[in-house]
Amino acid sequence: MKKRSPIYNLSIRRKLALLSTSIILPLMIVTVLVTFNLNRIAVSYDMIVKNITNANAYNTIFKEEMDSVMYQMVARSLSKDEVEEGLSMSSPDTLIDEATEAFTDMKEHTKTDEARGRIDSILKLLKTLRRRADEINDTVKITGHYEENMTRLDTDIRIITELIQERISEYIYYESSSMEATRLKIEHQRTVVFRVVVIAIILIAGLSIYLSIVISRGITVPIDELCRVTDEVANGNFDARAEFESGDELMQLEYSLNSMTSQLNDLVENIRKEQINSRNLELRLLQSQINPHFLYNTLDNILWLSEDGRKEDVASIVTSLSKFFRTTLSGGREFVRISDEISHIESYLEIQQFRYRDIMDYEIDAPDKYLGFSIIKMTLQPIVENALYHGLKNKRGKGLLKIGICGREDIERLVLTVEDNGIGMKEDELLHIRRIADGLEKPSIDNAGFGIANVAERLRLNYGSACSLHYESEYGVGTKAEIMIPMILYGSV
Repeated sequence: MKKRSPIYNLSIRRKLALLSTSIILPLMIVTVLVTFNLNRIAVSYDMIVKNITNANAYNTIFKEEMDSVMYQMVARSLSKDEVEEGLSMSSPDTLIDEATEAFTDMKEHTKTDEARGRIDSILKLLKTLRRRADEINDTVKITGHYEENMTRLDTDIRIITELIQERISEYIYYESSSMEATRLKIEHQRTVVFRVVVIAIILIAGLSIYLSIVISRGITVPIDELCRVTDEVANGNFDARAEFESGDELMQLEYSLNSMTSQLNDLVENIRKEQINSRNLELRLLQSQINPHFLYNTLDNILWLSEDGRKEDVASIVTSLSKFFRTTLSGGREFVRISDEISHIESYLEIQQFRYRDIMDYEIDAPDKYLGFSIIKMTLQPIVENALYHGLKNKRGKGLLKIGICGREDIERLVLTVEDNGIGMKEDELLHIRRIADGLEKPSIDNAGFGIANVAERLRLNYGSACSLHYESEYGVGTKAEIMIPMILYGSV
């Protein structure tokens, strides 16, 4: 046998998992790497933009606000708190604190040394500005310091704010340069990513095509082999065997198919034997129906009635006998209508009543709605015969035989009952009959349970577990047989 790739020996699940992994995993790795790099650069770019935006805000308003509030303090001789309360202006300390906090935060997110140096310078100037503002605040209420404070305002405050503004501009310049470098880096990264993605797609596509071919062959070749073998088996070649290397599932199918082909011949033989057995059972039943005693007794009755001049009774019994054997033969059919089975029973009972009119009456309750359903022919007659010969004949006085049919629509079953008020059965006799009906015991040909066993076996062969034959009996009271079969319209199967 030709040696194949190790992939052929994998199970179908693992083959499909390998194919999926070969496509998804590389794509996930490429996607994660690209996303991580682009996100890292984008975050850096966004932070630079944020820093520049904040720095621009201070570049335009800080000097103006600081110079303005300090001028109001000197010009109106107001302290820091009075400026904030009386003029609704931010105090110098508030302006310096906010600026210090903002630039400290910028410093944490600034990457270039030049820009960080400008922030350090701004923070030092803010500290100096705070000291000069405190000096003015300490003397602003003291008479005679107005000119001195005006000088401080011009030489200290305004010069420091001017220097802070210059450092802010320088910081913005360096950050802008960094932003441009980041933009160029993003552009370069975009080019690299594009190339990597294209190469990755080509490699993944090539690997996927290769694995798809190998894996599909690993699945289709064994399946083709299985199809070939099934075709040969269907054509009657039970010696065909599948041979291939594959994974767990297909190897199991190969084993099962080879095992099946080796057993098919035995199964066919068993089916043939079952069919022969079923026909033999039917023939044995037919033979039991056409027994000499029944026929001789009927002919004796005909002779006796004829000698007695009872022509109408002779015609009636001959008609019943004719109908009885016509239904018994039934053109070789195995299934008949319920109506045919009831007609068969009526013929049988009409014949028997000529002989046993002193000990037997009968009633048949068969609603029209059930007469069109299907039944195995000669299902009821052996049960009725058993009730007559072993139930009513052993009873003192006249007895009654009841045949009834009802439906269980909830479970789609027909229930046929044969009930007599004859001698009944003792418990051990009832157990024996039940075991015969269940196929647990086999009666002899001349045994009273032969007809029961015959009917029960034919029911099982045709209906399987969907049927039952059950007996209930009480000694001295009577016996009831109940047959349950599926509701199947005649001619539907």
